[in-house]
Amino acid sequence: MFLAGIIDLVRKNDVYRVQTLNLQASENRVSPDVKEALSSDLASRYSHIMEDGNNSYGGTSLFEQIFENTRKNVQELFYVKHAEIRPIGGHIAVIAAIKSLTKRGDTVYSIGPDCGGYPGYQYEYIPDMLSLKMENIPYRQDVQEIDYDAFASATKRKKPDLIVLGQSAFVKPYDMTRISEIAETARSRVMYDGSHVMGLIAGGKFQPDAAMRSDVLVGSTHKSFFGPQGGLILTNDSDLAESFEKNLTWMTMDNMHPNRVAALGIAAEEMLKHGKKYAALVEKNSFNLGRALYEQGIPVRFSPWYSKSHQVLLSPSKKLDFIKFSMK
Repeated sequence: MFLAGIIDLVRKNDVYRVQTLNLQASENRVSPDVKEALSSDLASRYSHIMEDGNNSYGGTSLFEQIFENTRKNVQELFYVKHAEIRPIGGHIAVIAAIKSLTKRGDTVYSIGPDCGGYPGYQYEYIPDMLSLKMENIPYRQDVQEIDYDAFASATKRKKPDLIVLGQSAFVKPYDMTRISEIAETARSRVMYDGSHVMGLIAGGKFQPDAAMRSDVLVGSTHKSFFGPQGGLILTNDSDLAESFEKNLTWMTMDNMHPNRVAALGIAAEEMLKHGKKYAALVEKNSFNLGRALYEQGIPVRFSPWYSKSHQVLLSPSKKLDFIKFSMK
C-alpha cells in the first residue's frame, strides 16, 4: 500500500491552515521571518559554551551573536535582568525552575485543574518527579479569582515553600499585592507560570507586574506569544539565574535547538515593535467575541466582562454540544 509522502501532507496542512480561522487559544501564527529562521541551516546545528568560555562546536560565531541578541531582546521585552532562553518547551522551563526553587519534601501550592490550573502541577506529575508535596490554592470559579482570605488561612495551617501562579484556562489577572503579602508572611517564593499569557504580559497587558512581583516568571513562547515552540525562565535574582542554568544543562535538556533560538529572537524583535498594540487588540477582540457569542445565545461565561485575556470560556450546554458536533 502506497502512503502519501510526508512533504505532500505538510503542504496540504499549510493550505488547510490558511483557509481556516483557528480559535485554539494555545496556538498562534508566526511571521515569515520566524519561519525562515526555523527552516534555516541552524536547524541541524549545536552550540554549547564550556566553562572556559569556548564553544565545544565549530562554526558557531554567528550563532553566538544570535544567542546574545535574542537574550537581550527578551530581557528588554520583559524588563528583567536575567533571561534563560534555552528551554525547548514551557514544561521543561517549569521543571528546571521548580527544581531550582525547592528541595525534596517541600510543599508547593498551585491552582487545581478543576479551576483551570495546569495538570502538570498535580501530585502524580512534576511534584512526584521532584518529590514535592502538593496543595491546591483556594479558588472561586464564579468570579475567576483566588480566594485570597482562604488562601492566607491555608498557608498559616500548612506553610508553602513555593507558590505557583498561572492557569491553562486564564481570563483574569491576579491581585499581586495580595499574593506578595501572603508569600511574605509565609516566607515563600513565588513562581508565575505565564505560559498562556506571555504575549499579553510582553505587550504590557493582563499582568504587567508578573515578573516584578514574583521571584521567577516562566512560560511558553508559542501561545499568546507569537514565537516558535519553546520556553523562557525570567528573573531579577542573580543567584536564581545561576541555579536555573545548572538545572538545565544535562539535567532537563541538552541541545537548545539553535534555529528555535533565532526564531525566538526574531519574534521578540517583533514583539518589541508591535507588542503593545497586539496585546491591546487581543484583549479587545476577546471581549468583542465573548459579547457577540453571548448575544447569539452561546453560553459564554462571565458576562458582562467575559475575558481580560486572549481566551473566552464557555459553559457546557446542549447548544454547545450541537456546535461541537457540527464542527467535526
